[in-house]
Amino acid sequence: MKLLRCFFALTLVCAVSGMAKADPIDFHMVVVDPGFTTNDLTTTSTTVQFSACDSGQLPQGITGGYVGCETFENETGADITSLELVFPDIGVLTTQSANCTAATGVPNFFGSATCGLVGNNFVLYYSDGTIPQGFPNGIFTIAESGVDPTDFPTGTLTINVAPEPSSILLLSTGALMLGTFLYSKRRKGLGEVGL
Repeated sequence: MKLLRCFFALTLVCAVSGMAKADPIDFHMVVVDPGFTTNDLTTTSTTVQFSACDSGQLPQGITGGYVGCETFENETGADITSLELVFPDIGVLTTQSANCTAATGVPNFFGSATCGLVGNNFVLYYSDGTIPQGFPNGIFTIAESGVDPTDFPTGTLTINVAPEPSSILLLSTGALMLGTFLYSKRRKGLGEVGL
């Protein structure tokens, strides 16, 4: 009889806890891959190899028929103040000319761009702006149009970063302390001579 009471109590507990889960609201959540690769940019120089642009890799409203993309995340520890792209003038690029004007209708990280053929390389330089560090604002895509991304040669991305104020402060403090130490040593030495 006691065992039957225990089963009844256990059934009652299960029934009460089951009613709490009978809520008609269905809440679902997933964590999914956005469909494109983001390369971590941790150094001031890396290679750029375009692949076909994936859905969502470029902002909506961008015009220009961009077909090749590579996306980076600024993980250098500082804001990027300018960047330079260098591509060799080989293969399909030998019949091309470079254009680095800003895409219309899309916010651009940099307000100034120059590009052209320098020797045997296309050099594209972007400045007058900032790419912040870290996710989500430090993610940027380099996109190209006019050439099949599989035919576009591998290039080099070189960035300039803003100096860290703490490093400058540390260097200044160290120089000041060294100067004070040397001055006191010199002063002490001159006092012994009688000056």
